[in-house]
Amino acid sequence: MKTGKLKKIRLEVILSMLICCPALLFSSSLIKQDTRIKVNNLKCEYVVNPLGLDIQNPQFSWEVQSDKRGTVQTAFQIEVALSEEDLFSGNILWNSDKTNSSQAVGIRYNGPSLESRQQYFWRVKIWDQEENESDWSAPASFEMGLMDEEDWYSDWIAYAPGLPGRVLYFKGTYVLPENKKIKKARLYISGLGYYEMYINRKKVGDRVLDPAQSSYNKTIYYSTYDVKNYLAAVNTLVIPVAPGWYGMPKLRMQMEITFEDNSCDYVTTSYTRPVMGGPILYSSIFDGETYDARSEESELFEPFKPALLMNKIWAYSHVADPPGGKMVSQKMEAIRVVDTIIPEIINKEESSGIYILDTKQNLAGWASLRVQGKKGQKVTLSFAESLGNNGLINQDNLRNAKATDTYILKGEGIEKWEPSFTYHGFRYIQVEGYPGELEKGDVLVKRIRNDVPLIGKFHCSNDLLNRIHKMVVETEASNLHSVPTDCPQRDERMGWLNDMTVRIEQAINNFDLARFYTKYIRDVSDTQDKYGRITCVAPFRFGARPADPVSASYLLMAWKSYQYYGNRTIIADHYDSMKAWVNYLESRTDSTGIVDYSYYGDWSPPLQFAVTPESANSKDTPGLMMSTGYLYYCASMITGMAQLLEKPEDSIYYSNLAQKTAKAFNDVYWNKSTGGYASNNQAANSFALYLDIIPADRIPQVVNNLVEDVKKQDYHLTTGNLCTKYLIEMLTKHGYIDIAYKIVTQTTYPSWGYMLENGATTLWERWEYATGDAMNSHNHPMMGSVDSWFYMYVLGIIPDIKYPGFEKFAIHPYLPTDLEFAEGELNTVKGTVKCAWRKKDKNILLDIVIPANTTATVSIPVKKGKKITEGGKNISKIKSIKFLHEKKGYRVYEVGSGSYHFISVY
Repeated sequence: MKTGKLKKIRLEVILSMLICCPALLFSSSLIKQDTRIKVNNLKCEYVVNPLGLDIQNPQFSWEVQSDKRGTVQTAFQIEVALSEEDLFSGNILWNSDKTNSSQAVGIRYNGPSLESRQQYFWRVKIWDQEENESDWSAPASFEMGLMDEEDWYSDWIAYAPGLPGRVLYFKGTYVLPENKKIKKARLYISGLGYYEMYINRKKVGDRVLDPAQSSYNKTIYYSTYDVKNYLAAVNTLVIPVAPGWYGMPKLRMQMEITFEDNSCDYVTTSYTRPVMGGPILYSSIFDGETYDARSEESELFEPFKPALLMNKIWAYSHVADPPGGKMVSQKMEAIRVVDTIIPEIINKEESSGIYILDTKQNLAGWASLRVQGKKGQKVTLSFAESLGNNGLINQDNLRNAKATDTYILKGEGIEKWEPSFTYHGFRYIQVEGYPGELEKGDVLVKRIRNDVPLIGKFHCSNDLLNRIHKMVVETEASNLHSVPTDCPQRDERMGWLNDMTVRIEQAINNFDLARFYTKYIRDVSDTQDKYGRITCVAPFRFGARPADPVSASYLLMAWKSYQYYGNRTIIADHYDSMKAWVNYLESRTDSTGIVDYSYYGDWSPPLQFAVTPESANSKDTPGLMMSTGYLYYCASMITGMAQLLEKPEDSIYYSNLAQKTAKAFNDVYWNKSTGGYASNNQAANSFALYLDIIPADRIPQVVNNLVEDVKKQDYHLTTGNLCTKYLIEMLTKHGYIDIAYKIVTQTTYPSWGYMLENGATTLWERWEYATGDAMNSHNHPMMGSVDSWFYMYVLGIIPDIKYPGFEKFAIHPYLPTDLEFAEGELNTVKGTVKCAWRKKDKNILLDIVIPANTTATVSIPVKKGKKITEGGKNISKIKSIKFLHEKKGYRVYEVGSGSYHFISVY
């Protein structure tokens, strides 16, 4: 049958159907659909099916998948209902209707007010650029927590007489009503400093070191659990609460049980007023934990039988003053045990019975113990990053932290134990008092951190770079403990904002920190006073107020969350506070426009460039220059945020402030005689280049001075924690990739390779190796900004701030002469971006993967006049590729989604 005749018959059939049933005009069966387009990975507030939200207008996001090149979403539709059945039956609470937009992240719910405790279900479908319509996604859900203080029927309780340093065990009994079946059971709980909840001897959930630390007078985090399957007819509730970061243990707990007949029971802290000591005799974050297994009273987990009077075993807790902060749902990923390692036994002192164990990796966590012996025997496990000359652990650099756990045996067969409310930073474990012969596997090491996904990969032909990359990732992973800590081992473990300024891009390319940064920026805001001043660390437990002006991390967390995750809300929520910080910095400028104070500046350069051997301040990089440069940087970011939030007056004001500050920076710190800034050193010149405030006619001289200084130092850096990032990035950007590469690949002091050559598995706090009680952390991420260079320059994957959330991004790899290949990927909010390049003969093979619903600007290295092929075809013949322009050594194209294999002559 001829094609034309077949089409005519089909048309006649369709027309006759429409005459008989006009409703078919609106039937989805006639809509142009494409089953190759799928919508999946639905998230609400950057998590799949969250429990316990307290946000009235949460953000939705999703990924588009398609095997068609160049697929771009042009419209979406979201439906929200009270049940899956309602979604399918059309009983919709909120319908976005078809919305013309390519946006697939940061879409705000805009329906009726969301109610505490209520679960909601949602789905989404999209249309592509050819008006093809996808199927509805599979339903996703989100459940609200306790959104207002009035939703809490439970008091805070504590035991005022206290048991200093002890863990308090709150306990009680709850009996289910007879002949009632549970439909739903939720636990809302916060125990300060840390808690665990046991129902009928079973721990609820797998979180550790919960809740997240905060400024407790401003914010208290609570967690939400589904506990339906934990409950029985009679329920013993036991809640150990440790001092943690707070001090006196306090508890607020509320369990809400809904039955099939829709009646409810509320189990509050009034059920858990009895309090007693238990086997954890002492708990300290810095010093460790002491556990006496002889105190594992069987009655601890038995239903409580009240006596007439309190005694030495138990007492009644008291209703306590609230900590003061607002109760907020904990939405970041919990801290969990993420890995288990079997350490090697590397030494035994026969005379003393001391064992030394080596994990082969500096990390953060704790050790579990398997032991058999007599009642009352004591085993200690002490932790350190290094060994002394005597072969035993060296804890000098821990300063006042004892980092020692103690277990006292009950003497009943094989006993197993691990701590609950402390953690350590270590590579080595010293075991003392172990009865019998310690064997491999009797001590296991548990890695502890926020369970944020690892989303980045990097690998190349130079194994030194691979080892540096691993070292950086291990260091960052060791310092994610509800705040981005500076170190996990000594008596500090604080979230230093000056370190964070250059750490953010490295971290955000390795881990999914969408929720982590949302939490931490609130910590920073909680430190702010009425003058706009924030503090050096957040939460504020160390350092000073105001923070050093180099703490641009406050704004960068919001700006980078918008750039990488499409999170506009984080900017809107903190805009006024960030603006107040910039206003404060402006108020600290003198008549010339220079900021008038500095604490750290470009902190911790190589020792010979520091003020004194004991100091980590740079002697050649003016602190006030750094402070002023960061005022310019922050004013520029606020300008962009003001434009995003449609605040034109602010945009004009802060743009003018940025220009005025740039002028002051150039007027005061430009040295005409040297053709450089300040002392004409690496830090000052690279910082000025990074800020992009140098008049165009000066740039060649500044770049040349930078290059010559690196050569003078035999291709070694002289920079500290901040300007190290700017040094290698600016050399690369201005055409000196090979010089940047030589710096990064050094193995002599000072360098990352030097750390590795001297046994490092994580970054040091200083370029020097030292083990004394000063600045000698061996697990410190502030020197890790080199890893962002791997992703953003060697691989060349860079999101576009004008098109946030990887709606559009760039791939612009730089190719060092001595590097044969590099490959890596980044799992973004739109899907996985991949880039791999390899030199072969005189060709460059470039393989990239661009997720659906994104577009990339791809810079392909090529010799002038030479052709580029893709899949065996001339690139000009490929429909999803559009030529943009040519620049030195590169041809630039706009490339739609899909997988591509480019070959160019280089």
